[in-house]
Amino acid sequence: MLIFALLALTIPVVLFPDRYVSSVWNGFKLFALSVLPALFPFFFFTKILSGLNFGYDLGLVLKKPLGKVFRAPASSGYILAMSMLCGYPVGARLVSDFFEKGYLTEREARSVSAFTSTSGPLFIVGTVGVGMLGNKTAGFIILISHYISALLNGIIFRPKETSSVTLPARPLICYDSLLSEGIYSALSSVAVVGGYVAIFNLVLDLFTDVGIISLLSAPMQWAGLGKTAAQGTASCLVEITKGCLLLSESGYPLSVTAPLCAFGITFGGMSVTLQSLTFLGKSKISPLFYLLTKFVQGITAFAICKLFYLFL
Repeated sequence: MLIFALLALTIPVVLFPDRYVSSVWNGFKLFALSVLPALFPFFFFTKILSGLNFGYDLGLVLKKPLGKVFRAPASSGYILAMSMLCGYPVGARLVSDFFEKGYLTEREARSVSAFTSTSGPLFIVGTVGVGMLGNKTAGFIILISHYISALLNGIIFRPKETSSVTLPARPLICYDSLLSEGIYSALSSVAVVGGYVAIFNLVLDLFTDVGIISLLSAPMQWAGLGKTAAQGTASCLVEITKGCLLLSESGYPLSVTAPLCAFGITFGGMSVTLQSLTFLGKSKISPLFYLLTKFVQGITAFAICKLFYLFL
């Protein structure tokens, strides 16, 4: 079925190459102009910080509060901080890195991944809040709702028992290869992200042209949401940047568009999901578990953002 579905999506690309070559090109332009400049430094610096054992040291500081609230191991403190600062898919990449280093067990990687999958403040406040919605306050409300939903997710999906795994001895720092490893790791990671942004820009245009976005948005329109807002929300399920842009152009007030953007950004869509699963697959986290945690987190972010606007 998957093969037939992919072949069906390939046919329009063959029949209308100009349309979809342009889609890929626009995806790469979006990546080069907006994503790459923001993400590459963070990938580089998080790799350097990890090599300097910053994650190890921060884990020691946050060991007690994280253990009490999330029943999480000490190493999750650094992952949470870097995920909130840097955005997708840094949290997933660090969960994978720490699992491979032995700082997380398979069970711990699952629970930690539930509250360390977040977007970054630059995208939420700058791109969505100021650039699309034209309101910095709305951007901060979405950001706060997004982060609170992540923390609540950690409580919802926390394990029954507190982690008994202790951090090993502090690793030695290899200064000779630290810089080169940081650059290589950052380049390879952003290359993966760039590929996803380009291909899912094409997929979103394909889904729009063949009517899949209209089909996904139909139930939302039946529930009373306008066509543009419904299609924007449905587009967020595929690629959040263009989805949020459509929501901002829907003509609805911020009390409607901001919570929908909060849901879309928090759920992440197919693009962010596959980026994250590319890393999380190494730590044996199932796609169904990841999708469940993101859906719960997305609904929670929507509800929190909606509550903000009820009292504004």
